[in-house]
Amino acid sequence: MIHIDLLNNPPDTKWIKKAEQLTKQLIAETDDDKRKKIIDKNAVFWGELKTHLLSLSHHKCWYSEAKEKFSHYHVDHFRPKKRAIDLNNDDKGGYWWLTFDWKNYRVSGSVGNTKKGDRFCVLKYKANSETENIEDEVFYFLDPIDEDDPIKLTFNDNGEAIPYLNDKSSWDYIRVDYTINNLDLNYELLVEARRELWAELVLRIKEIQNLIDKNNSNPSPTNNSLIKEKLKQLKEFVKPPKEFSSTAKACLISSGLPWAIRIAA
Repeated sequence: MIHIDLLNNPPDTKWIKKAEQLTKQLIAETDDDKRKKIIDKNAVFWGELKTHLLSLSHHKCWYSEAKEKFSHYHVDHFRPKKRAIDLNNDDKGGYWWLTFDWKNYRVSGSVGNTKKGDRFCVLKYKANSETENIEDEVFYFLDPIDEDDPIKLTFNDNGEAIPYLNDKSSWDYIRVDYTINNLDLNYELLVEARRELWAELVLRIKEIQNLIDKNNSNPSPTNNSLIKEKLKQLKEFVKPPKEFSSTAKACLISSGLPWAIRIAA
């Protein structure tokens, strides 16, 4: 998962004005079935923002960091529009008034969005209309637009997404576990891709450390230049445009080597 600065990157004003008009229609309509018809009639509207939203993540899924090569990205409604399914699989009511709110959109690969569906669980208080404050909700899902949330999730050498904390009773652990399970972040192909990346990085880290050890014993301009080139190549893996850059950072940090940890920072 990566942090996306969505709130400081709004869509164009023409789209926003149309969204505001559609939202007013929803609020004015008191019949739930008729609201749903308005939503269904305009189902292509939020898809118009897909290109803009993808530009904020270097064309990576906001949740998995995968780059979709042969499947469709989805514009996910973070708070689902028609239903909100809790831990007991009960529908607590959707966030219909946020259907056309760009701040409620996240880009997801098809696997994650299909698994997520209408799931959205909160603790205690839940907003049920446009007059109630969603900012008072305490929700389970990690959110890519909250810069503190992605760092609560990390990865292991098997390519699996795991909670950063080991305390299963902590709220952060519970949220990460819920997110991994309900976004299918340990989908087999994702795990395999992360595991392969991790193995490659381990080899690169060992190679660089061996070069550093040799250079410390027998310094030479040639060795020093080679180390710099290898480090430059390694740094590419943690840059935001790179697929699974968060996994690369986790691998570097796990090495315990000060120079590798600095690259991951």
